[in-house]
Amino acid sequence: MKRIIATMVSVGTLTALAAGTAHPAPYAGTDSSRQLVGKWAGTVTHGGTTGDIELIFTPSGKACLITSAGVSRGSWKSTGGAGDFNYKIAEAMTDETGTQLGWIHIDQNTEAVSSAFTSTGVSHVYDMAGNPQFTQVADVDVHRVAGIPRC
Repeated sequence: MKRIIATMVSVGTLTALAAGTAHPAPYAGTDSSRQLVGKWAGTVTHGGTTGDIELIFTPSGKACLITSAGVSRGSWKSTGGAGDFNYKIAEAMTDETGTQLGWIHIDQNTEAVSSAFTSTGVSHVYDMAGNPQFTQVADVDVHRVAGIPRC
């Protein structure tokens, strides 16, 4: 089962994100929004397990989660305070053979972004028919790494 990171509430939004069509208008333009743009590496902890992740945030508001299972896409935005952000990502949940079992709706909030940040949220897991399966709190701890913020 793929790593769980947090919560996206609407199945319609999930479908649009999974199709790669739901990307917000650019959030660039403030000093605080530029703080998040870039490539980040670290860990996610949920349900007593910890795994390695990479996150990419582009100037146009795209967000990508990279795990050993692949790349998942979504969006990010500033939430008002300096260094306060929210990111939402739709992640396909697969078994060990690569068969898709459902979706993970990721919704994370962070504060005080600098050369590192932590975020927390609740992941909602759905089966292929869109039926809720379970939720789980997830904590992300990452640091900025070199690389072009493209996903």
